[in-house]
Amino acid sequence: MKFRAPDCAQFIAPRCFYSTSRIGTPLAMPTSVHNKGNDMHKITSSRRAFLQVALAAPFVMKAGRSLAATPVKFSFSAPFDGSNAMYLMADQMGWYKEAGLECQFDAGGGSGEAATRTGSGVYDGGTVDINNVAEFNSKNPTAEIRAVYMAYFKSPLCVASLAKSGINKPSDLAGKTIGAAAPDGAYRLFSTYAKTTSIDAAAVKWNMVGLQLREAVLAGGSADAILGFDSTMYFGLVKAGIASADIKFMYYADAGLDLYGNAIVLSKKFRTTNPEAAKAFVAVSARAYQASMADPKATIAALKAFQPLINADLEEEKLRWLIKNQFTTPETQKNGLGSVDSARLSKSMEAVAAGFGLPSVPKAEDLFDPSFLPSAELRKLPA
Repeated sequence: MKFRAPDCAQFIAPRCFYSTSRIGTPLAMPTSVHNKGNDMHKITSSRRAFLQVALAAPFVMKAGRSLAATPVKFSFSAPFDGSNAMYLMADQMGWYKEAGLECQFDAGGGSGEAATRTGSGVYDGGTVDINNVAEFNSKNPTAEIRAVYMAYFKSPLCVASLAKSGINKPSDLAGKTIGAAAPDGAYRLFSTYAKTTSIDAAAVKWNMVGLQLREAVLAGGSADAILGFDSTMYFGLVKAGIASADIKFMYYADAGLDLYGNAIVLSKKFRTTNPEAAKAFVAVSARAYQASMADPKATIAALKAFQPLINADLEEEKLRWLIKNQFTTPETQKNGLGSVDSARLSKSMEAVAAGFGLPSVPKAEDLFDPSFLPSAELRKLPA
């Protein structure tokens, strides 16, 4: 099947329902979004680059049009932002619909929430840190959620501080106050990070807050450092008025915790009862990741068309951050996005089991299912 280039009206037409609620009634995209002339110009001006990627890649699923429209309910681990704009772009381009899918994309409040939504069966899938998958499956063995497409190949878990805090190496955290959210993976794995870097964890003071307040306690001086994803904390601090040059990171990965990060995760029900639709969803999403890397500006224009109040420049910077730091690594340059190194994943689970207090070390095959991966052409990094 050949790709049919959509006209501009088709490009911005909504193909799925969206909701910014945690779990609620899906909302149709506001009509006013269709009339945003400036956004229309942004989309049109970058359309050529998208089409080049779309035409270069084999079409997602030849049998897609023969399928009855299959509903797919998918949860992001974050609000609508640069980290998930590629899904909205692909939806506005009509790629999911052409593969026989009718999608609902909902914003989320963290990776743990997306794992719970997917594991409960209320959602067919979500973007989830694979380390949260390990913990969720350990506590809910019958749920059997699986990662099927890896997106973050370097874990973004880190310690963030400001230059004035004087934190330049892990040992400088002794006697300092760290802000963290109890459910967050960075906090849950801090004991392992402390052990790896020979930090006396008992010498650290804690300011436990919700995820929404984490950056505020650092910006406001109530903490000397905070824990979390690098991009989330960085852009939260920038929004709070902190100069980018004043923000510093110490990565768990640099301490030897070679962890994978966010992946597309699917529920047991979706994988087993409708595997062809599941494969089609992953293939379209892989195509969307390629397109977002080829043209971040056009990807954020699609997000802006859906969410007019976002700061497009900031969200584009966030997407470019992810492309540089999480999507592009020696591993992905060699093998493309999506797949994982089973030996690396198995080794990382030793640290995860220790940090999360799991009764046993999760096996790689119980976390990642490669049978849903699309072709290598759809997974390779754009030139």
